[in-house]
Amino acid sequence: MASQMDSLSFQRTSESARGGFATPYSASWDAGTLTGCIYRADGSKVLLSERHGGFKGDFLVSKNPDFVEKSDISKEIPGRGLYLGNYMGGHYGHFITETLSTFWIFEQRKPEEFDYFLFHPYVFGIGIPDHVKICFDRFGISSEKLLFVEGESLRLEEVLVPERLFRLNHSADARLKWVYQHIAEGAPPPAAPCPRLYLSRRRFNKKTFDRVVANEVEVEAEFSRRGFEVIYPETMSFEDQVGRYCRAEWLAGMSGSGLHNSIFMNPEGAVIELGDPRYGGERAPTQVLCDTISGVRSTLIPFVGPRFGVRGTMLFNMRYMRTRLQEILGPVSEAPRRGLIRWSIDALQVIYLAVRPSAGSVARRVLRWFGVGGTSR
Repeated sequence: MASQMDSLSFQRTSESARGGFATPYSASWDAGTLTGCIYRADGSKVLLSERHGGFKGDFLVSKNPDFVEKSDISKEIPGRGLYLGNYMGGHYGHFITETLSTFWIFEQRKPEEFDYFLFHPYVFGIGIPDHVKICFDRFGISSEKLLFVEGESLRLEEVLVPERLFRLNHSADARLKWVYQHIAEGAPPPAAPCPRLYLSRRRFNKKTFDRVVANEVEVEAEFSRRGFEVIYPETMSFEDQVGRYCRAEWLAGMSGSGLHNSIFMNPEGAVIELGDPRYGGERAPTQVLCDTISGVRSTLIPFVGPRFGVRGTMLFNMRYMRTRLQEILGPVSEAPRRGLIRWSIDALQVIYLAVRPSAGSVARRVLRWFGVGGTSR
């Protein structure tokens, strides 16, 4: 699949299909396949309508035939529609990158030109979270005009299919920047703006326990010493977040969806990515694309430290991190020592986050062993 993607270049083009049809959506993790796209009236596939995946750890590759024989389709959608690709509103990182990758078309076409907005679903469902609603509102997409191609084919009187300018983990067109600038224009400025932001995953990880950095409380303290405001994105509204990101000079955080918000930054900004060991000392490929679109400077501090447990718990080597931060940001005066109570609370949190992920998995295995809460051995 990668070779097919390598043969494609971004043209920022679109195609109008009259009398065509949309085939049903399906996804199989076991087979690693994704189906559902747009076909012309003669049964030939509109390549622009297909998600190109399967690159660098992406699990789903589109598998749609190049040609489909005409068949009787009972449901016909009249009017003129706009096909916007796969809907990924249930996953923040995929939504702001992949789903929004067709929204460049609104720089050329007004939403009033279309009678409906068509999506194929994806594995994250079709719910409309707040961040999605805000983005839809910014582009004039009414929820009453949303249409999803799910379990049956749809005959389409006319549909416009724009190119997707973001291919996960592979490539992106920098002209997508207009999309994120347009969203940011409607975001209110923060009451007390801070030019340096550290995006913490600590509170989020207390719920998921996947890829936990057990000593992130120490990481936060280190960035605080250097003038960074520590924020917890999951506790903030989407508009408040974007209002901060588009005005930030520095954005730092662990590899992941939170740091993908660099896509809203101005090109004068800079990003410090704290690496994920899954990428072997390299930058996360999606993060590279986000930073390319916004035009920011990027620096990686690779993960150094122990990684253990069934859920990939990590302990960042703080001595190494301090050395790298000094190289990037310069020296900093020594901060006052933490009091005994504060130090004790932080130490207990580190111990809890180091032990809890694996302990939960072990406990579930023991319960299954005794036939409690699941199938016994």
